[in-house]
Amino acid sequence: MKAKVFKKKRGDGIIMTMILVFFVIIFVVLVGEVYRVHILQQEIEYQLQRCVNCAVEYAMGDSYRQDKIVNLDTNVAKSKFYEYLSEDMGLDSGYKKVKDGKEEYRLEFENVSGTSNPAVLSVKGTVYASSLFTIFREGIMIPFDISSTNYRLD
Repeated sequence: MKAKVFKKKRGDGIIMTMILVFFVIIFVVLVGEVYRVHILQQEIEYQLQRCVNCAVEYAMGDSYRQDKIVNLDTNVAKSKFYEYLSEDMGLDSGYKKVKDGKEEYRLEFENVSGTSNPAVLSVKGTVYASSLFTIFREGIMIPFDISSTNYRLD
């Protein structure tokens, strides 16, 4: 008597195919969500870097540039930075980006500071964005730390 260890049952192939398709869909959705978060991070960092650089350029004292002396009015730079957030990035007074009536992301600043010489404006905080997955109830947190680029005077 021979024992049949592996007996083929009807429908095994369909079940395996459905399980495989399920895992492929989950994998594709996860990769898509990671890519979306990466693109969002790059976009926000680019916009913030632009706002910081424009604020420093605006608030730098022109009268001393000819003598290669940097003089940054940090209060003007900070106020211009917040102004650029609403004008360029389209954020509301709560630093939220709203698109089609839904909140796309929200910025929370931990520190916005600057120094006069060298002319540097630094911004540190966190971006809170919604996720496609309901297991992330708080959403996705993306930290950022942006400083103005160095302006050469020589």
